[in-house]
Amino acid sequence: MARVILGILLALLGSVGAWAQSPADSWDNLKQLQVGQKIQVVDMNLKSLKGMFAGFSEQAILIRTDEGEKAIERASVFRVSTRGGKRARNALLGLAIGAATGMTVGAAATKHDDEEIVRFLKLGLSPAIGAGVGAGVGAAFPGSRTIYRAPRREPTSVR
Repeated sequence: MARVILGILLALLGSVGAWAQSPADSWDNLKQLQVGQKIQVVDMNLKSLKGMFAGFSEQAILIRTDEGEKAIERASVFRVSTRGGKRARNALLGLAIGAATGMTVGAAATKHDDEEIVRFLKLGLSPAIGAGVGAGVGAAFPGSRTIYRAPRREPTSVR
């Protein structure tokens, strides 16, 4: 039963994440960021730089790191993502989805049980188990979100 609940939770959480994301290939998406917000910039060589958002222009993004402010040219930016901050929200969302799923599974499992104690245990434990699993799965997602991803480029042929 726990495997069924876990499978349903993973499917629901995955579909929620996919639904909430918008196309990230527009440089204008950087307008969503606030100065001082934690971000991660990955360049075209897949080198990662973590720091605080300091601003952007049409030509570059400015990030504040421990070594100071660094400008990264737009042509060199592969991806810009926010970092963390939504783990508690994701855990609560998982808890709610898990409890509801557990309640549904528990109700379906008790449909043909005649003994009250068995029904009580199934109806009482299923939502609790589902809530625990859901909260754990939700907390596993730190909440980073891709703000910008460089548009795909057509491969050039070598002659």
